[in-house]
Amino acid sequence: MNSSLDEQLERHLAQRQHSLIRLLGLLKKDMDCRIIGKLQHRGYNNFKLGDLVLIVNIEPQGTINNELAKKARITKQAMSKVVKNLEAEGYIRTCKHASDNRASLISLTDEGKKLIICAAESFEEIQQEYTGIIGEEDTTALKEILRKLVFNLHPEQCG
Repeated sequence: MNSSLDEQLERHLAQRQHSLIRLLGLLKKDMDCRIIGKLQHRGYNNFKLGDLVLIVNIEPQGTINNELAKKARITKQAMSKVVKNLEAEGYIRTCKHASDNRASLISLTDEGKKLIICAAESFEEIQQEYTGIIGEEDTTALKEILRKLVFNLHPEQCG
């Protein structure tokens, strides 16, 4: 046995409980479970959480497919699959772009709009639940810290 290696491993394992990556990962899993639960409770039983990243990035006037892939930070191939699923479920519609035959314009249907509203209400409920745990002041501070991280890592996502 290599005692130095074992000591290093023990140190890392002891720190793991307080790791930012681990804490954010646990919180993300909790949010995902809560979102799915709330959407299912409201009748969205077949909706996939992974599809939410795409649908929430569709502008009210529609979004071009390549732009949507960039905004959702997914590949065009992955986006194509999600678009087919969402279109089959009736949440979006696609049509050829008026001035660019290579592009498609992706728009929300009324069902898609209802889903976005329902998801937004669910997000707000979850935020209120978390605020109930940590308080208004810590919620405000947490949002500011996360905004600062996102702005510095992905300024294009901050509008």
